[in-house]
Amino acid sequence: MRRAAARDLDALALLYHALLEHHAALDPAFVLRAGAEARLAPALARMLRDEDAAVFVFEEAERVEGFCAVRLERGAGLLAEATRVEITELGVRPGRRRRGIGRALVHAACGWAAQRAAARVEVRVAARNREGQAFWRALGYEAFVDVLQRRLESPEPVASHALRRETGPRT
Repeated sequence: MRRAAARDLDALALLYHALLEHHAALDPAFVLRAGAEARLAPALARMLRDEDAAVFVFEEAERVEGFCAVRLERGAGLLAEATRVEITELGVRPGRRRRGIGRALVHAACGWAAQRAAARVEVRVAARNREGQAFWRALGYEAFVDVLQRRLESPEPVASHALRRETGPRT
């Protein structure tokens, strides 16, 4: 287990792409747009340079088998909680899953969070990702906020009287 370095970018980009493909199979919202694959390594490089972020890799026999990206989020000063950490990505090579790699990566991320005095660690898991839901719950994570969505392929028109009620009468 170690912090990722620039030499890991190619391996990280491949793992990140595999993670995104896994999610795309669960929901079309995760499908990569054309040409996005070429931008994965530069996006990861930005994470490596960001002082409020970290990327950890699990390496075995000089091969990166998994990665975990975390980000420190500072509050706006309104809530008692000043900082929190979000695990933004966690990916393990498909043939290496269920061997403790993900758990070890999360442990490293939580250690990083504790060093930054974060009050908690947050992770977003796709509702249709049953395997991911089970993984995180087994580690003690629990529901916090439901994110609801509505696709707008054919939005219902808003009645004009509803708009007037919200914005006031027209003059």
